[in-house]
Amino acid sequence: MLRAFVTSSLLSFTGVALVQPFEVGKTLAQVQWVPRGEEAAQLGWDAADNIADEGAEIEDEGDAEAYFEDLRAASGPSFQPPGGSFLAPPRPTSPGGYLTRGGVVGADSALGTRPEWIMPIVVQGGVWDMIKAVGRWKGEGWASLWKGQLTTCVLDSLTTAIQPFFLAAMTAALLPSSSFSALPLIYAPKPGPLLILTTLSHTVTTFLLSPLDLVRTRLIVQSAQPQHRKYKGPLHALRTIVEEEGGLWTTYFHPNLLFPALLEGVVRPLIHLSTPLIISRYLHIEPSSSPLTFGLAELVLGTAGLLVTLPLETVRKRLQLQSRAAFVRAGRAGGVGRAWRTCVETRPQPYAGVVEAVYRILTEETGKIPRRRRRRRSSAAPGTPGLGGAPGGLRQLYRGFGMGVGANAVVFLLALIAGGEEASGWAEM
Repeated sequence: MLRAFVTSSLLSFTGVALVQPFEVGKTLAQVQWVPRGEEAAQLGWDAADNIADEGAEIEDEGDAEAYFEDLRAASGPSFQPPGGSFLAPPRPTSPGGYLTRGGVVGADSALGTRPEWIMPIVVQGGVWDMIKAVGRWKGEGWASLWKGQLTTCVLDSLTTAIQPFFLAAMTAALLPSSSFSALPLIYAPKPGPLLILTTLSHTVTTFLLSPLDLVRTRLIVQSAQPQHRKYKGPLHALRTIVEEEGGLWTTYFHPNLLFPALLEGVVRPLIHLSTPLIISRYLHIEPSSSPLTFGLAELVLGTAGLLVTLPLETVRKRLQLQSRAAFVRAGRAGGVGRAWRTCVETRPQPYAGVVEAVYRILTEETGKIPRRRRRRRSSAAPGTPGLGGAPGGLRQLYRGFGMGVGANAVVFLLALIAGGEEASGWAEM
């Protein structure tokens, strides 16, 4: 028995190690704050646009000669300070005279005000682009793609052990006379009560293990640099959070932690468990007679389910990043002890709750920064917005959608390779 336990643990740890880089990339992409910030982005683009515009305005030989004469005159020695057009824009300062950040999209790089523990922002692209950015950035490195691996492995193992126990206890207490409670949902004559109990068991498990999920999210998002790392490991992170943020009661029952955990604990298993029932009872497709069609239907409905679960997952992770320490509510990151610093840009002001988080993401953020075309200064329309509109914020809610579709496709292929056998064990991958 001990050998079987060790083998199972090693297999579980290896499986988590294979998918953890994708989990880290998805988490960082979901919690990264990408404000529209037209003015900040404009500061980062001005130099390149000026060069492009000047090149576009040179149309004849006379203009070209005058242009290069100006360049030679500018490069020659001079005892006078540079003219007005050559003056660099003043760097933003606070009322006390200290340099302030110019924006997270482009101005930070131009002004040198981005903190050393925050990665350059990854706007366009998906999870794979975030993975490459983390691995190549000197402040994180490829080893950072396995942050939170031990916590993820423990969380998955406890979920696998606790959820069946709760389901068996609820079934014995509420459905003692049912002889169909041991059957899979798709074969149960009346699947409604069993579906409710199974979903409820998943919800209770998610609630009980929510502190571990909180620890995993913070371990993934915190800076990997030793001088800026707040949590040394999962136990230290859990102890620090309990000590600094109101105790174990707040860790479980704070509204910003409780409601997202319950929503995700209900919606995710309900969609996953009801998908085979919908295919069998309403579409009249059976896995035994039409395994290929059944698998395709599962792929389509599972992908549609991502439209509901991904926003909940994004909002929950963002709320998990907010410290509950008293003096942090003004927007400063960290706890009452050592400052907690994230490796990606996060919103400086906390969200009030789930609804406000969704609203702020939709109205404040962008998911894509369009590349500006080369054009004359005279043809540039005044007031043209520099960054995307409402669809950009919607894109921020669905970071990781492509990875989810790919995972569903892998599950579909594994089911085909297994000869139509149930592949629910691969669903979490």
